Amino acid sequence: MNSFIRTILAAASVLCLATPLAAQQTVTRGSNLTADIAHDGRVAIDLEGDIWIVPPGGGAARAVTDHLKSARRPRWSPNGQQIVYQAVMLGKSGLFIYDLDSRQSRRVGSDVSFDMRPAWHPGGERIVYASDTNGAGFDLWEVDLPSGLRWRLTDRIGDETDPGWSADGRDLVYVYQNGAEWQLILRRHGLPEETLLTTTDRIAGPSWRPDGSLITFMRQGADQSSIDMVILAEPRLIRRYANSEAFSQAPVSWLDRHRMLYTAGGILRQRLFNSWTSSPLPFEATLQADEPAPEARPIKRRPLALVDEPPGGLVIRAARLFDGIGGGYQRDRDVLISGGRIAALEPRKERPGLVVIDMGDVTVLPGYIDVHGRLQELTKRFGDTAGPVVLTTGVTTVVATHSDSKRLTELWSGKSMPGPRLLSRDDWPLTNLLSVADSTTPGLPAMLQSRQALLSQFSTPPARRFSEPLTLVNNASTAIVSSFENGLPAGIGLHAEFRALVAAELQPEQALKAAGVNAAAALKLDPSLGRIAVGAAADLVLVDGDPLSNIDDALKIVAVVRNGRFFSVSGLIDRVRRSKSVE
Repeated sequence: MNSFIRTILAAASVLCLATPLAAQQTVTRGSNLTADIAHDGRVAIDLEGDIWIVPPGGGAARAVTDHLKSARRPRWSPNGQQIVYQAVMLGKSGLFIYDLDSRQSRRVGSDVSFDMRPAWHPGGERIVYASDTNGAGFDLWEVDLPSGLRWRLTDRIGDETDPGWSADGRDLVYVYQNGAEWQLILRRHGLPEETLLTTTDRIAGPSWRPDGSLITFMRQGADQSSIDMVILAEPRLIRRYANSEAFSQAPVSWLDRHRMLYTAGGILRQRLFNSWTSSPLPFEATLQADEPAPEARPIKRRPLALVDEPPGGLVIRAARLFDGIGGGYQRDRDVLISGGRIAALEPRKERPGLVVIDMGDVTVLPGYIDVHGRLQELTKRFGDTAGPVVLTTGVTTVVATHSDSKRLTELWSGKSMPGPRLLSRDDWPLTNLLSVADSTTPGLPAMLQSRQALLSQFSTPPARRFSEPLTLVNNASTAIVSSFENGLPAGIGLHAEFRALVAAELQPEQALKAAGVNAAAALKLDPSLGRIAVGAAADLVLVDGDPLSNIDDALKIVAVVRNGRFFSVSGLIDRVRRSKSVE
């Protein structure tokens, strides 16, 4: 699958995977760069998640958005005074228009659906774009900017994306995908739709030559990418235009019928239509870091509060133990717990006088950490028993906004009403978190039928947030996962993220670390959380399965240890049901 598709939103810094910048850095190329040229030769580009303008002929670029971290696909208005682009806000891709006179951006389209890949109508008052309004697939919509009215242009099974109007505003071309089949569709004014091409190659970015004689588009085959074209003669002729560069899967931008601009290999390329070669359009952009690089400041760990830790101790015994740090499983280990802390990790042996809980053929993991979860919805529905509801999912620490966080922190640390360790988001703020689960995440229907999801009384899948699956292999060791943006409640929402991370080609161990040692490090609570080690908090998850091989097994939880106390999941579920029956 083409790298642009897989990383359509991974360039956004909402995915906490980027290598920190130095205080200042000058760059001359960009990852997954796309561009559009205005009638006077200015070029709008998306670079490091912001929109920049390159002067005619190249040179020093200036940023027109400020640290959005997710801006993509800029397109100039016909008069060259505005730029429409897509960006991620509150977990969804939306459309924004930057006005060069006011130097302000405003949102257009819907604020609840997933909107992307905008294009201007030549009249300058309408924008056509792809939108997934209900999680069933992308359709083409158009919005009238003066009135704000919008209407649907297509409604097919599958995805309709990458729209583009002809220069006279009468004809529309777009890409249609259904399963493994891709089509290039032409909608002539007053005529039935015409299929110009059907292929199993990925196609993207159709663009009209200004004279309307042909349409260029990007094609990604098994071995190479190319610019192809449909010559709008009778009969239609499909020809290869160029295949010697690493083309981005975004539209060619035409300055006039002879001069074209596109991106390839992370740089701007300009070309005369009848030329055999292209030439670079050089630019440079000075990037500013958000904050000093991590190595420039000392790391100050935060103390983990001791709340209602129990007296005495116990031993947890299981067949497999994942300590959260790496190296696979340790076999036949005993976890010795004293109070609310791990006192020792030792080989299995007889332990007279100690309480030994032998779980047999199960796996012991560190308690899961959700660095930003939705908790208010659960407490409105369940009250204090939202604690046991979340605990059944193995989430033993959650950062959330809650008006009663201090009382719940104390209550859920005890025996009578156990729950996760609750850290107030006001005191533990984190930004740029990884959240990639949406309605297309594999395995969600089965997950939403699990006993934990049914207990939470939440069976609605999350909204669609990405056009196609992401790939997050690079720098996966730095991933920090949260569930807030996917819309599911705390607990079950984190397991949706686990599945999405593995679908994005992370290994199960990397996904678990994203909610383990990585999360603890981000909260500055390592080595107290996220690992099974001497001195760490006694927060454990016991699962009936092999989660390092199958991430779905991370939800097959039979028991948890929270703050040094053992709770079976069946007992937690009974506790919730009894509480609801009393009400």
